[in-house]
Amino acid sequence: MTYLPVPVVQPATPDDEDVVAHLFAELHTQNAALDERFALAPGWRAVLHRHFARTWNAPGACWRLAWANTDAVGLIVLEAHTDSPLFRHRHWAELVALYVAPPYRGSGLADRLIAEGLAWATEHGFERVQLYVTASNQAAHACYRRCGFVPVQHILRRDLHPAPGIQPPADPSCGLNDANSSDALETGQHHLAMELAHNESDIITADVAALATHSSEGESYDYHHG
Repeated sequence: MTYLPVPVVQPATPDDEDVVAHLFAELHTQNAALDERFALAPGWRAVLHRHFARTWNAPGACWRLAWANTDAVGLIVLEAHTDSPLFRHRHWAELVALYVAPPYRGSGLADRLIAEGLAWATEHGFERVQLYVTASNQAAHACYRRCGFVPVQHILRRDLHPAPGIQPPADPSCGLNDANSSDALETGQHHLAMELAHNESDIITADVAALATHSSEGESYDYHHG
């Protein structure tokens, strides 16, 4: 039996940008295998660079890496989310990304990373954490259920076949944010339309006050949403 060092979870620093980018790419390569719409854009690395440089130590962002000696084997990212002022309950923490390297899947590391994220969200006053998870990714569903997340909404998708060459109009709801939209890793409800697998995706939420100290040594999987 191969011995695996116990990972240490630490905040990411500017020196970790290349490691963060590598794990982020691995996550979305995995996502793209579920659905080609998960594929990263050609300029994704520059987008991630700008976003990480701006938010790695921001009060509203949580970047954590799991290190096994000198190897980064896990990543979790959470960010503050503010929904439209139309809604009364419009503030929550968004679990943007969760990834664990293959050798550590099933070791409990995903649960540890989630517990770290929930603790951060609780300490920063959030009453809930939400995330998007691919409907077909049953391992991810099991992981999140084990950590106390429950489905609260289903998103449905139907593919269309417009005439070639037609470019969709701009999203009017994002008009005020155009200047910053290229820097965002997760733009909430608008981003969700691009984070579906097959025919639907689930929105999952957790009561962070009840879950902040949750940790399990059972089976762990590493997938975020999507």
